[in-house]
Amino acid sequence: MLRDNAETIENAATLVANGADLLAKNVGAIDDAADRAVEDAKNLQKQLDELPDSDGLPEAKRLAARLVADAERIQQRVDDADLDGLRTRLREVAKDARAVAAAAPHLADDVANARAQVDKLSSGLDQLATGAQRLQTGTEQAADGANELKDGVYRLAGGARQLDSGLAKLSDGGHRIADGLTDLQDGAGQLADGLTDGAKQIPGYDDASERSGVLADPVSLDRVVRNPAGTYGVGFAPYFLALALWVGAMINYMLLRPLNRRYLASGAPAPRVALAGLLPGVLMGLIQAVLLFTVVRFGLGLSPVHPWISLGLLTGTAAVFAAIMQLIGAALGAPGRIVALVLLMFQLTSSGGTYPVQTTPGFFQAIHPLLPMTYVVEAMRHAIDGGESGPVVHGVIVLTGFGLVAFLLTVLVAGRKRRMRTTDLHPELVL
Repeated sequence: MLRDNAETIENAATLVANGADLLAKNVGAIDDAADRAVEDAKNLQKQLDELPDSDGLPEAKRLAARLVADAERIQQRVDDADLDGLRTRLREVAKDARAVAAAAPHLADDVANARAQVDKLSSGLDQLATGAQRLQTGTEQAADGANELKDGVYRLAGGARQLDSGLAKLSDGGHRIADGLTDLQDGAGQLADGLTDGAKQIPGYDDASERSGVLADPVSLDRVVRNPAGTYGVGFAPYFLALALWVGAMINYMLLRPLNRRYLASGAPAPRVALAGLLPGVLMGLIQAVLLFTVVRFGLGLSPVHPWISLGLLTGTAAVFAAIMQLIGAALGAPGRIVALVLLMFQLTSSGGTYPVQTTPGFFQAIHPLLPMTYVVEAMRHAIDGGESGPVVHGVIVLTGFGLVAFLLTVLVAGRKRRMRTTDLHPELVL
């Protein structure tokens, strides 16, 4: 009976041996797959950890950590299955199965040995069944982990897309920062150049005493005066000299007649008549001017920078004022003295002898260039205190013009005075 079934036993044993070899090979593939899964998950986690923080990256890192944990759990289950022992047993089963297949033709001759081999094969099959059960359990667990791994990969892909969007925004921001840093660098360069130039302009203080003086008195006044007047008296001298000569001319023609009636009645030419009335006034004015200069020069101690020019201006002014007073007296008679006094008051306020004329009301500024004392004060100021000769020359020319105009007008008045009127014989007002 055993001899008849020997071929069947041999075929079955061969099939068992082939199946055991196949299981042994698959056991190694499962172990390697589990190891590769753990390694790949850890590499992914490492790459994510090296990326800079951005939107979506924390979620991706969490999924990667979960993936590593799942892979390690699957690996642990495969390791717990004692794959090496199972592989060894499967190989022993295959070996035994092949031995049975080889011995099957002689099964009838060696039943005892076959029984022993069958018993050994039965024991190995039991172990194989146990290992196969464990392998099935591990395979199911691996399948569950693979599903979880797939879900994690999907979530990881979504996080990666968010990470890519965040990185794009980060790149744009980086470009803007780079542009801003370039502008900032240019501005810093300009600031540095400006500070360097400013530092070169900062004065240095080597002497502590000088610095203490600056801190104690930070404001100082540097006054530069050209042709200074030593005292107030020197500064007011041109004004009072002109005033004295005007008053002197007024007094002279209170004593003298502007036009001599005997000369008018004699039929002499009008210029000679006018000159005859002018010369006494001029002579008295010259005497007054010389006495005035002598008193202020030697009595009051006035020291003009140009003494001869000062004396010449005084004498010339006395002659001009005499001509003006003669004209007023000849044209207006006794009321002319009031007019002369009014002119004196106008000149006192508009000549600029006490304060700059620019500080006076507009009326006095308007008549300032129309009155002779203005030019006397200006010319005498430069002759006494020094300075440019232009104002002196200008004053002499204008005063000469005043004198000539006054004399010519007096000549006209003298021509009209040749005709005697009742008011000339019996004046309404006698002063």
